[in-house]
Amino acid sequence: MLLTMILLVIVTTQTAFAANTVKVTLPSFSVTLNGQTTSNEYSKFPLLVYKDITYFPMTYYDCRLLGLRTEWTAEAGLDIGKNENAFYEYVRETQTFKNAKTQSAQIATGKIRVNGKNIDNTKEQYPLLLFRDVTYFPLTWRFAVEEFGWAYTFDAQNGLVITNPTAAFETPEVWSGNVSEWGSLMGTGDMTIFCSFDGGTGLGSGTPNPHLSLYNITGETIDLSSDIGQWEYRIYHLIGSREELVYRKAIPFYSGELAAQNYAYWSIADTYWKGHIAPGNYRLVVIHPEQYAYRTAGSQQTVFAPIAGNAYAQKFFEIVTVK
Repeated sequence: MLLTMILLVIVTTQTAFAANTVKVTLPSFSVTLNGQTTSNEYSKFPLLVYKDITYFPMTYYDCRLLGLRTEWTAEAGLDIGKNENAFYEYVRETQTFKNAKTQSAQIATGKIRVNGKNIDNTKEQYPLLLFRDVTYFPLTWRFAVEEFGWAYTFDAQNGLVITNPTAAFETPEVWSGNVSEWGSLMGTGDMTIFCSFDGGTGLGSGTPNPHLSLYNITGETIDLSSDIGQWEYRIYHLIGSREELVYRKAIPFYSGELAAQNYAYWSIADTYWKGHIAPGNYRLVVIHPEQYAYRTAGSQQTVFAPIAGNAYAQKFFEIVTVK
C-alpha cells in the first residue's frame, strides 16, 4: 500500500508538471531592444517564442534596459512596474555552448502584478513563463505599448524593434582623473585633439584595467563641451567565431578647460570582472560620438573636430586574454 501511494504521488506530480510545461523556440528573426541587438545562441537567458509571441527575460539588467523594475517577495509575489532610476550599466550572462532551438518552459504560477494591476496568469492567452528560474514576459501590444509605453514595430527586414525613449542609457557619474603636462607624442597624424584607449592588461592585476587618455595638441588652451553625446564602454566575450556582448557601461568624458600641451587621463570603473571572471578572449571597446566641440581661450566660436582620425597610434578597442 505504501509503495502504491508513493507511485501515485510521483505520477500525479509528473502529470501536473507536464500539464504546466510548454514548448518554446528561439526567435528566427532579429530582435532589437532599445537599440541593443544581441544573439540568442549563447545567451543564458535568450528571448523565446511561444504561440508566435516573443517573450522577454525579466532579469535585473534586461528589465532596466527597457525601463522596467521588478520586485519579488514570497508574500506579495512578482510586481512589475516602470523604473524611474538612471540606467547606465548592463550585464548579460552567456554560456560556451549553443542553446537548442526548441526548449521547454513552465507557465508561471503565483501572484503577479503589472503597474499595480493583478494578473491572473491562468486566464492569460499569452501567460508569463518560467525558464531557467527566470520569469519571461510576453511582448504583446497590450503590455509593451499600453502598459509600458514602448514603441513597437515588426517587419521582415528589421525583425522586432522595441524602444523606450524614457529609458536613456546615460551615466550619472562625473569624470574623475588626472590632468598633467605631456612631452613628446608620436602617431597622432594631423589630429588636433587626440584620444586613445588602453585595456590595461599589462598592469599586473591579471584582469583588464581600462583607461582613456585625451591630449590637447591644438597649441592653445581649449574649453571642451560636455554636450557631444554619450560615451560607452563594452565588453564582448569571444566564443568560437562569435562576439557575445556581456557588458555595457555609459561612461563620463572629460569636459572643461584643458591647457595646451596637457592631457587628461582616467581609468574606467570596470566592475564586470569582480563577479564574472571567466577565462577566455574578450574584446574591450569604447563607443564614442563622431566629434568634439570646443572653444579656444577668449573665443565664443565653437570648433568641431573629429574624434577618430588617421592617427596610427589611436585605438578604441583591444583584444585581451583572461586566464
